[in-house]
Parts: sequence; C-alpha cells; structure tokens
Amino acid sequence: MKALFTSLPATGHFNSILPLALALRDGGHEVAVCCASDFADRLAAMGLPHFPGGGRSLDEFLPREFKGFDPERARFIQHEVFAGAAPDRLMPDLVGAVERWQPDVLLRESSEFAVCVLAEKLDLPHAAVATGSSASLDAGGGFFAEPLSRLRQRHGLPPDPEAHIIHRYLTFSLMPPRWDGDAAVPPTLHHVRYENPKAPGQERPELLRRPDGRPLVLAALGTLMYGEPGLLAAIIGALGELPVDAIVAIGPGQDPATFGTVPVNVRLEPYVPQIAVLSIAALFVTHGGFNSTKEALSQGVPLVVIPIGAEQPYTAERVEALGLGRSIGVDERTAEIIRDRTRQVLDEPQFRRSAAALADEIARLPPLAHAVGLIEHLVAERQPIRREA
Repeated sequence: MKALFTSLPATGHFNSILPLALALRDGGHEVAVCCASDFADRLAAMGLPHFPGGGRSLDEFLPREFKGFDPERARFIQHEVFAGAAPDRLMPDLVGAVERWQPDVLLRESSEFAVCVLAEKLDLPHAAVATGSSASLDAGGGFFAEPLSRLRQRHGLPPDPEAHIIHRYLTFSLMPPRWDGDAAVPPTLHHVRYENPKAPGQERPELLRRPDGRPLVLAALGTLMYGEPGLLAAIIGALGELPVDAIVAIGPGQDPATFGTVPVNVRLEPYVPQIAVLSIAALFVTHGGFNSTKEALSQGVPLVVIPIGAEQPYTAERVEALGLGRSIGVDERTAEIIRDRTRQVLDEPQFRRSAAALADEIARLPPLAHAVGLIEHLVAERQPIRREA
C-alpha cells in the first residue's frame, strides 16, 4: 500500500501526522509526505520521501492587520486560510505528487483540506489525523462548508452543503474520549494511542541531568507563540521564586540578554527536546498547544496552561475540568499569579494523580498498529469505517 500525507506549513500541524506516518512505514507500507520545503530535512532524517507543497508559513496567508492571537484572527485562520487559501496553494503541488507517487490512500492532518477535494475528484479513499481536540473537528461540517464549497466549485465538484466529505471515511483522535467529554464528534472517529515520536539528532542529554533532586519545571510556548510580549519574562520571574529547577524554551532567534538578570535556578534555551525533558518533569507550563498537551499528559505530567490563541482556551478549560492542572486567563498573566498556580499544582498531589490517570487511559487506547489496520481495511473496502458504539 502507498500512502501520501499532507500538512499545513506549521510545525504543530506537521508533527501531528508523524506518529501515524512512521507507524505505516514500520508496518511495511510506502509512505511519502507533501508539505512545506522547510520540513524536508526532518523527513529525510526519518527516511520518508518528501514532495514540496504549499507555502512556507501560515503567516503569508494572513492580512497585515491581523496581529497577535485574538479570537477574530483565529476564526479567520480556520475559515479562510485552513479551508480556503492554504489548500488552493497546496493543490497544484499535491496533484503533481499524486501523479508521481500514485498513492492508494491520501491522509491529512485535520486542518488541511486539499486532500478532501482531490481525493473526491480522483475517487481515492482518504483519512485524517486530528491536529486538535476532537471538539475542533466540526462534526456537523457547518463551519467549513462555505469556504470548502468555493474550493469544490473551482475543481468542478458538486455542492456538499454540510461538508460531509471532511470526515467521510476515517478520522483518528490521539486523545481518549474523556478529554472531549460530551462534544459532538464525527461518526467515523476512532481513538488510538498517542505515541511520542523520536526526534533524531535532537538529543540534549545535559538537560536531563538532575544533580540536586529538586522538582524540574519545563516552560515552553510552542513553535509559534514564544514571542508573545512579556509572557516569557513573567514566567521566568515566577519560576525564579520557587524551589524548583526550571528550563524555559525562549524560541529561536531570541536573545537571552533581553530578559536581563535571570534567576540562578532558571535555564534559558532556544530549543528544548520537549518529549525527553517532559519524561523527568514534575510540571509543564505551556500555552496549551495540542501536541504539547498530548506529550505531557501521555507521560502523566500536570499542567499550568496559559492560552494565547487557536484552540488553546479549550485546552485550558479541559485541564481545569479534569483536574489536570490550572489555567491562567489573559488578564492574569503576572509573575505572581503564574508563581502561585505553579506552586499549587506542585504542592497538591491530586493534580499529579489526575494526570497519571489520563496517561493510563492514553496507554490503554488501541496502538497505532490498529490505525494502520483500519487504513488497510479502508483501502481494501473503500467504505466509511464507523466507530463501534
């Protein structure tokens, strides 16, 4: 079987497809990825063929007036970029990749929609990996229907007013059902186990040495949002007042001198191998990006969530609702509040127990090999695979 994956030009979206792509490859199938050229080196390191496609960054699709990560910007990105401009840009490259690769199935991260349209046009089965919570998948199709209708029309396809094509065949969630509570989900949604992918050549063993035995706190704001004004400084100040060792990822290109005198218990790093550091961390201070949240909770690490944009406020809500940690609102981003909520999560064992319980639920989900089997079945039968009741 030959499988071709696609992703939007954003690291978090790209990372969401890697576990399943590698599982398919390890299951004996041929796998390639059509995505931004910036990911070529990472794909080469993993032995996956790459077809360049789409833009280099989501920012190039945004009007100049959109600054920061407010709700209006988030809605515009999802509606007009994810389902409009981005698939338009990717489509010619994707068509070329399909012609060259001749895949049996197309797979996408759930915010990339060119696959849906091209697969229908070519009568190919397709599947999606949720790049966010299941609640973000738009099970009814209403939110994405209008921009997708424009895309379909440009490619000669009939109307699909409820966007049924989005989740027609098969969609995977990498979090357990309890994470989304009563949220509506597609009938073809299947929950499978999240497995942290290895990152060749990115090991940092010196960050894992623990000479004094104090709790380790990791703080990171993902791959896009580390530049949020003043927030990193507040986090550094907060952690400097606690009896912990802290590692703070400040992002590439950031000058540590910007933060002035840094507390002796805080280490600033442009990049942190997050999965490895989380394996020994007592707590994670995070923006609540979905990949970061999965990585922490799959290892039973409680959270302090400081949402900035996208679906991160939803992550903060679920963390609070499930007792997995604490959240901090937009008007609460002071060093004092961050310090106090971090201390609370560290001091109250129930947060660690709740995170460990969710980690156990993640571990008991079907493995990615099960997802591979479902994709094999999809290719053989070419019919939707509905979840069991």
